[in-house]
Amino acid sequence: MRTVRIAGTGIYTPTRSMPTGEVGAMLNLDLTQQIQTGGIRVKKIMADDEEASDLAVYAGMQALKNAGVKPSELDLIIVSTDTPDYISPCTASIVQHRLLAKNAGIFDTNCACAGWVTALNTATKYIMADQHFHKALVIGTYAMTRFLNWQDKVTAPTFSDGAGAAVLVEDESETGGYLGSMLYADGYYWDYLGVYLGSARLPTAESVANQEHKVQYNQNKRFPDVNSVHWPRLVRETLAQAGLTPQDADMLLFTQVRRNTIEGVMNTLGLPMTKTHTVMEKFGYTGSACVPMALHDALEQDLIHSGDIVVMTASGGGYAMACYAMRWL
Repeated sequence: MRTVRIAGTGIYTPTRSMPTGEVGAMLNLDLTQQIQTGGIRVKKIMADDEEASDLAVYAGMQALKNAGVKPSELDLIIVSTDTPDYISPCTASIVQHRLLAKNAGIFDTNCACAGWVTALNTATKYIMADQHFHKALVIGTYAMTRFLNWQDKVTAPTFSDGAGAAVLVEDESETGGYLGSMLYADGYYWDYLGVYLGSARLPTAESVANQEHKVQYNQNKRFPDVNSVHWPRLVRETLAQAGLTPQDADMLLFTQVRRNTIEGVMNTLGLPMTKTHTVMEKFGYTGSACVPMALHDALEQDLIHSGDIVVMTASGGGYAMACYAMRWL
């Protein structure tokens, strides 16, 4: 049966670090409790001359090297980002050019922080359904500190920069590879969190003065704890597509925004924390890049092995969610 496997992963994290406590001091806030429960202990901040495409290229190069795949062998590159270099052209075009991946089709996906898992699902379907596609590079890249209001007490301590990538290749297997996926969204919350100035909406002196070109959140709209509610459901329904239950899973990776949320979801699923992995304490919150960064780090620490059931679940503003399961090959 034609399926896919992840042949290699890679990450890039900027060299500049800022401890979360230092951000708190800048804001005149004691973030001790937030650090302990949320888990974000450091912010990684890209250099002034770096863009989302730079982070993506570095992560993509490492993933290709680890996969033993040449850029010219790629049939597809998908870049997931909500902090693109430009409104147009797509960031994937820059990445393809710099990687010398001249044979790869390209496009970007943007469903905020759910983007990489969504792109992983998309690339999987391309390879499984179309004989013209054999190898794909899927990258999540996050350059959100460029859009931060550093005086904001909610977003300033949270968002970091980074990129994560995976190379997918076709495989013939009756026992491994792709198992199932789910997408879920509720667009009612489109105006809760985002960067709302750009594209066809022209900047004005008033909009810039109001910091609309920075990441914002709607203080007048209550945002429910959707991760605690929907992550367990998505995990169960995705695994059920393969006749499996959460107890069959060996590694579950989630959006790395709050460690206490992940702890609660694992408890709801009746699973120990040894079956998940977190990296927000090392990299901060890196949006669409955080799940592939967690995947790469788990592989580096030998936490995932051949035959393991791996489930990746992500959430993004809008809001959008994606879940993907595979038996590791």
